[in-house]
Amino acid sequence: MILRARLVVSSRSRRGRAGDSPGPVTDSDADPATTEAPASLAEAEDELSRAEARADAARARAAELRRQAEDGADEAKPSTVKSHWSSRLPRPTRKSVGVGTAIVLIAASLGASGYLVWQHYGLAREQRHAAEFAAAARQGVATLMSLDADHAAESVHRTIEVTTGALKSQLEATSDYVAKNAQDAKVTTKATVEDVAVESMTDNSAVVLVVAKSDTTNPDKSKRPPVFWRLSVNIDRDAGQLKLSKLDFVQ
Repeated sequence: MILRARLVVSSRSRRGRAGDSPGPVTDSDADPATTEAPASLAEAEDELSRAEARADAARARAAELRRQAEDGADEAKPSTVKSHWSSRLPRPTRKSVGVGTAIVLIAASLGASGYLVWQHYGLAREQRHAAEFAAAARQGVATLMSLDADHAAESVHRTIEVTTGALKSQLEATSDYVAKNAQDAKVTTKATVEDVAVESMTDNSAVVLVVAKSDTTNPDKSKRPPVFWRLSVNIDRDAGQLKLSKLDFVQ
């Protein structure tokens, strides 16, 4: 704008010096410098217009860039957070997923195998204990219900050895009486166990059902009909050995 004002003033002053008459100025009378002024003024005005247009375009571009920068800054925050979490929590690859699945399957298989081994061990241990209690009941009942008249004292002593607790105390208290009656009666009894079944048990005790048969021989060597017995016996561990602690007859 300052350049345009200066050009206007210069043009007016030159026109005033050309003459007082408003009439046209010919080429012969005019100053050569003043004849080139209109062309220079037009070019200057065009240049000024172009400069203003470029300035307006620059201002508009600067405003657009500022707006884009502000919009980009607003969008950068969630993007940065997302990128931050993405870097901390990387997306698993197909290979890593496959390896993880394989590890889970192997762990599950090992757990199942371990459980089966433990279950098998527990079952085998239970069966072993049941067999021990059943054998102790079989041997104890056969010894307790058998009595040889010719060796009565030895027979009574064997019954005491296979018992424990209150049953043992009872046999010890009546051992002499039982042995004397067997010798006087001259009756021999031999018991055999037909079947056993463990009803319940712990590590150191059990309740066992027993089916037994007794064969009796009279003094004249004649035999009586066999008698079958159904018994419920308690087995307890005494000093590492399984022995009879109780005997009941079952109807």
